[in-house]
Amino acid sequence: MAAIVGYREDPELFARALGSYKSVKECRFVLVGVDGNEVPDMEMVQVFQNVSLSLPTCPTSLTNHEQTFPDHSAVIQVEKPLGELAMQTFEKLSTLDGNIHSSEMYSQTTIEHCCQLAREILSEYDLRLGQPDGVKHLCLFQPHLHKKGIMFTTFIFSIVIAEMIGVEYLWSSDSDTLVLPDSLQSTVETLAGDPTVGGGSSGLIVHNENDSLPAKLGSVVYWSELYMTRSTSTSSGTSDCQSGPSSAFRISALPAVLYPWYTQTILGHRMIVNEDRHLTTNLLMRGWTVTYVSDTLAATDTPTTMSRWIMQQVRWSRAGHIESFQQPRVYLLNNPLFFWAAIKREFGPLLGLLYILYYLFTGKSFAYFNWYDVGIRVSYTLLYNYTRNPDRGPSHSWFWVIPGLLFYNIPLPMIHLWSLITVFQDGWGTSMRATAELSKRGQAWKRWNDLGFFVVWMGVVGGTAARMAATHLGWTDEGVFLAIVWGICIPAAVSLYGLVICE
Repeated sequence: MAAIVGYREDPELFARALGSYKSVKECRFVLVGVDGNEVPDMEMVQVFQNVSLSLPTCPTSLTNHEQTFPDHSAVIQVEKPLGELAMQTFEKLSTLDGNIHSSEMYSQTTIEHCCQLAREILSEYDLRLGQPDGVKHLCLFQPHLHKKGIMFTTFIFSIVIAEMIGVEYLWSSDSDTLVLPDSLQSTVETLAGDPTVGGGSSGLIVHNENDSLPAKLGSVVYWSELYMTRSTSTSSGTSDCQSGPSSAFRISALPAVLYPWYTQTILGHRMIVNEDRHLTTNLLMRGWTVTYVSDTLAATDTPTTMSRWIMQQVRWSRAGHIESFQQPRVYLLNNPLFFWAAIKREFGPLLGLLYILYYLFTGKSFAYFNWYDVGIRVSYTLLYNYTRNPDRGPSHSWFWVIPGLLFYNIPLPMIHLWSLITVFQDGWGTSMRATAELSKRGQAWKRWNDLGFFVVWMGVVGGTAARMAATHLGWTDEGVFLAIVWGICIPAAVSLYGLVICE
């Protein structure tokens, strides 16, 4: 079965996402979870009900069309998020018992209670689940909480529905993801082929690469850099992150991990934005293997502006920091290559940042650097992806690969540092794509708070590049100093105007 979650998604994009499931192989049930019960949130429910899958292209209008799932469909309102009910249940159990060593037992009882609540809610409707004429497409919505909240509720209902209809595997995706005909089947087949595998995720491509220049460059990053990064950790035999847009789970593995995943705290701070990585960590800590099905693809949406891209990368990087350091025991349970991939991911960008700062202030290098190495890296990136990646790459990828690598790697060191400094910030960073959300443009001071670090970093990069060029040309010390000043001021001013003031 498939579960799709979202909050105030762009209606046309959501309609395309739902429409993509029409051609999916071996999907017996589709469950949609909407986080929100206000008027703007009902737009997603309306898409579920009103947009026809039989049309060749999804219309922008949401009226006067056949239903998305004209037969065997239903909509259910969940009065209170099950995640919050789970926390109340756990607290009551621990208060009554008082045995702190029984948290595992409390978690199990809590999940069983939530599943029973889901059964009672389902029993209120004549759904005939598992019957030939029963509901096969269900949409549920609840009061707005956060992505983790709607995922928890959807997972609980998925466990119950899977038991009723007799399925073993769950595909989980976002409301902006388009699945391909074999996305679900090929990913699940990889899980089914090994009883030790608790979860996996497919590769990703970008379906909106032609929307803007940042989207085009982002698609190159997915094609080249991220594909190789994921492959590095997977060479150890397991993956450290299931991608939210394209994940699959062995349903029997979920009950034990859902409560500790939902209630994760770091130094007393509740974590709510690293849902994908922490779910993977919980599976690994319980002995499950997590796979990266690199030969299978799904299509996701990438930010169309530079500011949204940066804030997305910051959010992802925060999750990476938390999961890399919170459970060091996970490295003892896996191949040493798994640890090497984590070390490379965590300390590589920081070393790059120190290298740039040291050269800017001293004019000297503390590490070896050679442009031939850069050329070799670009060459093997192209060769590896052209020969190994099932995605043939964005159009004219040979032209875009170097700009794409610069687009990703230049901001990376400062994104890495800033996300480490602000690791406990819970904001999503980017607004949702629904009309009501896009109109909420942040004030200049708020945008400076979100993106000021990038403005400063562009000044540092510009000053470093200016110093490198002036030194190479043999300028005097005074000339080098002036070059650094102008190199700092111009890129910083341009990025300040473009990202904070105008965009």
